[in-house]
Amino acid sequence: MNHNKGFTLIELLVVIAIIAILAAILFPVFAQAKLAAKKTQDLSNLKQIGLAAMMYANDYNDFYPRNDYLGVGRQTWAPITYRELVGPYVKNGIEQQSYIMLNSNSTGPLADTGIWSSPTQPPGRFGYGANQALFPSGQQMRGSSNCGDNYSGMLFNDQNCDGSAGPGPSAPSVSQTQLPTPSNTLMLTTLGINVSYGSANVYMQSSEWWWAGAGAQLRGATIPPTWDADPANDDYSGSLTGNGPASALPRFRYTLGANVAWGDGHAKYKKKGALGWCTDMFVQGSMIDPYNTSALDDSSDFDAGQACAGYTP
Repeated sequence: MNHNKGFTLIELLVVIAIIAILAAILFPVFAQAKLAAKKTQDLSNLKQIGLAAMMYANDYNDFYPRNDYLGVGRQTWAPITYRELVGPYVKNGIEQQSYIMLNSNSTGPLADTGIWSSPTQPPGRFGYGANQALFPSGQQMRGSSNCGDNYSGMLFNDQNCDGSAGPGPSAPSVSQTQLPTPSNTLMLTTLGINVSYGSANVYMQSSEWWWAGAGAQLRGATIPPTWDADPANDDYSGSLTGNGPASALPRFRYTLGANVAWGDGHAKYKKKGALGWCTDMFVQGSMIDPYNTSALDDSSDFDAGQACAGYTP
């Protein structure tokens, strides 16, 4: 006589319930492990880029690279950036592209794949941005006209719109020896991606005015919560409830924090609330605000009643 029998309905329900409980416990663990792996990869990317920037500086009298400048034959929206400058030291993610050139029969280097993209960012260019206090923006400092790209400043005029040399003086580069504490000065971190354009801003907004909520005087000059995003469109009105210039500000992608490459080349994670303009971005004498001819480095923000009051400049 065959005494074998199948599971009863109750037994099946018990097994299914146990599997469901285990899945509920393990799936979040798997997701956290996956995010942790991406965080580690992101930190490695920034470490390699930061070291490449330091190697570049060693070859150029200790000066950091420029963040961006117009290139002869290139579209104004695709300037040469620090990425292409330090690319030869990284040898990763630099491709020759024709669509960035005015003449489609020619090509130019563009860093937009591989190490130049954060593992958790939406598809797009310029996922890692630089502090202009270390990597000055040539476009921001250009003085004559906006060349159709809305980047013109008012202090210098060392470039014409076609990328050729202009008649004015050059915006000064920055040397590591100028930094009081290179190891505590933000050099590179992740930016928000404007998903409509598939790109972050060419440069990071490195003035306290943006970090403090467009003049809202947030304590310590930290980024308003809604500005930590990958927006459909940026909002430059200064509203603290809008998107803000999210594609030009740090994006805290890993457990409310971000990986950072610092001014001496080392890379380290820092929590969102602890990363601020007053403590991590400001550099005495740096030229980050071309529209403010009276206070180029925004030192006045450390005065009593201002966003950085109580902090040491």
